[in-house]
Amino acid sequence: MKVMTKLNKPEGMPLVMAFSAPLKLITKDAGDQWNPTLEDINRSTYDYLKLNRASGFIDGGVAPYMMLVGFDGSLAMPALPKFAQPDVALKIFNRVFLEMLLGGIYTEGAAPADICPGVLFHTGYIRMLSGASRNTSLHSGLRDKSASVSDNIVLLRQMPVTLAALDAAIKRGRKILAQCEPLGAEIALAGTTHYVAGALAEALTCLWTSIEQIVSRIWRAEVEATSQGDEIPSRGGFLKDYRVWTTSARIELLFQKGLIMAETYRHLNLARKARNEFIHRGTQPDLINATAALQALFQLMSACASGYKNIRLLDAPCQQITSRCMRRPTTDEERNLQPTYWRDVARVPGESQFKGTYEPFDLKLEPISSFDPARAAKDRRERSKIDEGASLKRPASSAPIKNTGTRPRKSPRKGNQA
Repeated sequence: MKVMTKLNKPEGMPLVMAFSAPLKLITKDAGDQWNPTLEDINRSTYDYLKLNRASGFIDGGVAPYMMLVGFDGSLAMPALPKFAQPDVALKIFNRVFLEMLLGGIYTEGAAPADICPGVLFHTGYIRMLSGASRNTSLHSGLRDKSASVSDNIVLLRQMPVTLAALDAAIKRGRKILAQCEPLGAEIALAGTTHYVAGALAEALTCLWTSIEQIVSRIWRAEVEATSQGDEIPSRGGFLKDYRVWTTSARIELLFQKGLIMAETYRHLNLARKARNEFIHRGTQPDLINATAALQALFQLMSACASGYKNIRLLDAPCQQITSRCMRRPTTDEERNLQPTYWRDVARVPGESQFKGTYEPFDLKLEPISSFDPARAAKDRRERSKIDEGASLKRPASSAPIKNTGTRPRKSPRKGNQA
């Protein structure tokens, strides 16, 4: 660290930048390689300059301007007054991130703290200037080699995506999203991001809001539009009356018209009931309810994009999201995974590997049974059941366990124990 005596502003094109998780490396082409070794990761000798380099431009929906893509997956726009406001920039970037997700490249949404200023130099390299989120801190640390080894490991065994593949995915997603207007990209992406993070109440709220937007879109296109020119007074106003045609009523009629499939209807029912329970009673939704909302939204979007012929169009992106949810049950295969790379952690007193001196702290713990008799009785019943089950599973030829008369060793420390 040095004492700053003068602030030198870098000269270049001012940018507004966005970062999203997880880290994605975007190459200029197939020949643009990234293959650091484990030693590079441990010693921070990887090619940090490449992480600061631009990989090219994409159509970010801000014509006549293009959107800049960094090698580290960052997105950037010129810091013009109409883009410089954080809320405006966030909306633009998150729409591109959702298009990326729908197009097959997994990404999460950007939060307000994931937006930061930057500078593009004529050399093709980018300086990010600040950042207040975990994402921006990670990218900043990796770019200037100040990140910890624990953070550096994310750079190992990355599977980069070419700029052409990224552009193609965004175009696929944009084509789908165009058929779902006026779906709020920020809300839908927030729903998927909350889902992956295990924030199921927030996920369900955002996902159901997006579902209502899609249902309203289908209703306007397939029901309200039929009232135009039929010369029946007030019919158009009646069909627009939300007090009569609630979301559940609209879903039922759309199902009867064959515009919503039975599978999607089942997901919608689960999600709607869970959402109502949460809104009116504060009942936290479970993973099944949140997953139903996610699947219902993606099936509705698939239906809109395919003329109501295919609800499987977005199965792959939906699977990418559900497989990353931190609340999903762990599979046997995952439980048996062995680490490929590891480092030892600093040991603490109580672990056998700890060496050294420390200041002891007696917590004066007491057995739960001493102040919670009901709990003690429950524990005894549970132990009894376990013992009964063990005796039933024991083979008849097994010899009984002998009492050796050895008494358990006492702790050398005085005081009560848990």
